Amino acid sequence: MRKYFNQTLISVIGLAVGFTCFALATLWIRYEMTYDSFHKNAKHLYVIYSPDSFNPTGFSRGTPNPLAVNLKETFPEIVSATTIIPPWSMTSVTVNDVEYPQFALVIMTDSSFFRFFDIKILEGSRDCLVPVSKNIAITQEKARQLFGNEPATGKTITLQGEELTICAVVSGMSKQSNYSFDIIRAFQNVTDATNGWTISNGEHTLIELLAGTNVEAFEKKLYEHDPSPGRGRNTNLTIRPLTKVRYTDSTIDREVKFQHILIFALSGLLVVLCSLFNYLTLFVSRFRIRIKELALRMVCGASGRSLLAMLSVEFILTILFAVVLGFSLTQLFHKSFLTLSEIRIGLPAIYRESLVYISALIIISLLAFWLILFIFRHRSLNVSIRRSKKNLSRKISVIVQLVISVGFAFCTIIILKQMYFLHHTDELGFAFKNRATVRSWTRSDGSAIANQLKQIPEIIEVVNAPGTQSIVPLNSRTSRGIQMWDGKPADAADIRVEFLDVTPEYNAFYDFRLLAGEMLTDADPESYVLINESAVKAFGWEEPVGKRFGHDYGLTVKGVIRNVYHFAPTVEAKPFVYRKNSQGNVITTVLFKYQEGTWKSCKKRIEELIEKEFADMNFQILNSEEEYDKFLKSEAALMRLLSVVSAICILICVFGFVSLISLTCEERRKSIAIRKVHGATVGDILGMFTKEYSLLLIIGASIAFPVSYLIMQRWLEQYVKQTSIAAWIYLSILFVLALAIVVCVGWQVYKSSVENPAEVVKSE
Repeated sequence: MRKYFNQTLISVIGLAVGFTCFALATLWIRYEMTYDSFHKNAKHLYVIYSPDSFNPTGFSRGTPNPLAVNLKETFPEIVSATTIIPPWSMTSVTVNDVEYPQFALVIMTDSSFFRFFDIKILEGSRDCLVPVSKNIAITQEKARQLFGNEPATGKTITLQGEELTICAVVSGMSKQSNYSFDIIRAFQNVTDATNGWTISNGEHTLIELLAGTNVEAFEKKLYEHDPSPGRGRNTNLTIRPLTKVRYTDSTIDREVKFQHILIFALSGLLVVLCSLFNYLTLFVSRFRIRIKELALRMVCGASGRSLLAMLSVEFILTILFAVVLGFSLTQLFHKSFLTLSEIRIGLPAIYRESLVYISALIIISLLAFWLILFIFRHRSLNVSIRRSKKNLSRKISVIVQLVISVGFAFCTIIILKQMYFLHHTDELGFAFKNRATVRSWTRSDGSAIANQLKQIPEIIEVVNAPGTQSIVPLNSRTSRGIQMWDGKPADAADIRVEFLDVTPEYNAFYDFRLLAGEMLTDADPESYVLINESAVKAFGWEEPVGKRFGHDYGLTVKGVIRNVYHFAPTVEAKPFVYRKNSQGNVITTVLFKYQEGTWKSCKKRIEELIEKEFADMNFQILNSEEEYDKFLKSEAALMRLLSVVSAICILICVFGFVSLISLTCEERRKSIAIRKVHGATVGDILGMFTKEYSLLLIIGASIAFPVSYLIMQRWLEQYVKQTSIAAWIYLSILFVLALAIVVCVGWQVYKSSVENPAEVVKSE
């Protein structure tokens, strides 16, 4: 290990990084897949999903409030049901006029929640959560944080300026749940026959099925069930196991998507494999060099078992050094990991979990190592020497490392290129660079703050657009079913389109792209609208300008604009109608552009202005770039992770090349010396080695590029707008790797080729 220190160091670093990435990612995956699995009847608990045209998947957990009671009364397969408004966070709690910076999760439900999840009542009454009351239940942990060992029932706390009374102290629930809580509030609305069946994204319905229920048959009955006859909005219900919601529901807000966690885990495993291939290849090469040494040891009395122990100790020490370094990396980065993954466990638990996964890898590695020793042990010295000239296993190992390294580099570049494309392309149908919004729900024409914003030097354009909203994020949306339109086929179904209120200045501010007809003007009547490409396709029109649709054909198409992709880049653009704002001063919205690179100072000036002049209007400042970046935060995290892993993997491959060439030169010292005696130049010897390893690079790239292309092409298909996979990506990867190999290999071969051939032959 001392003699081949560089090779040992590279192996240890590669294994350490691979172990760390794989162990943390596997821990992350298991954590995600065991959400809500701690409940007593977890495998029988399901969440109801209802159709949702606003959701990219077509379904959401938003359901009508009375659905839980209706399903419990209708289906004998349902043991219990409850309705929950899922947790939202509070950053402060006030007790006796003293504000505590206590983070708290608040949910809204009724007493059925306690029975459904078997929550124990430690103080107070189970039935105290009366609708519209100011009563709350609080967990024992949170009660002790706020009141110490004093009884909490009957005391009051203040949340968001509202005074609430604690009516019960409960046992609480693990944070590894989709519905974990610190405080439970009673429902603040009363369900009635008029509005009770309105679907709300805030309310979720959970059910527990009877053990032994045929889930497929139940799903079919549920899908056909209409809990609110005549309304036609609550049919086609589906269910999903509660334990799978966390990692299968794409609407859950998270830093990294589950599929990207899987990619991270696979990346760590590939780095481990690359490191092991590198180490084992070097070990085999060194083993061949040490054949005479091992034979002499046996002549001097060493047994096969003792030699096996000696070589195994070397391998195990390498693994142990890698594990120690891996744990050091975990210690260094665990806080960032916990923040990114949202895992709520301590460092000792991370070590324990990681050790389990690393131990499994170590056992597999040891088995592979002992298999190699077993093969060598059962081959005679002469056979080993003769076959070593072919070096087939060494070449295969080099090719495998090249495939992994080239694949990593290719995938990382494509992810980086796609993110750059989404930020700079003009194919999204709107502009969001250097644009922001100041908005408030206070009724106002916005002219006062618009005039003030014009005085800020960093701002170059201001548009007062009352009644509209920022295009990113698009917080409030309305949709309507269209039953009548020009040219409608007799058998055509209704079309659901979304409406967005705009003004001519609004359209120009966001740079909407006109495809046909004309843009809206102030002189146009309210019946004139713009539609997007998806709406044209939905209506089946070839010449959409001038066409009419809607109730009594009351809307006329004045122009067609390109699809505006202002949601996540994986969401297809839906049919949109852009109408002139006719709602008056419903909300205050002021749009503005700022100079490149001045956002921080610009935002600070706006905040100071609002605090001084408009503190009573509760303005919100939204930066379009920052909001759009939130759609890509998972990709950004994946890119950061893969960039580090790719760099490590390529370094392992390059240094592996250096080590292999060094060992090869050591094995072939006599051959090189004889070639020089017969007239070979340094250039001839360099050319011989370069040709051999260039061929390996071409073979590795020929395998890696097609496989990586298929993987990344599949990955790109999830985006509505995709970057191209250009030829320069292939050429640049080949050039960089070839240059690194030529430099590293050339240096090692050069050192061997300039030796005195007479001294080499004499020593051999």
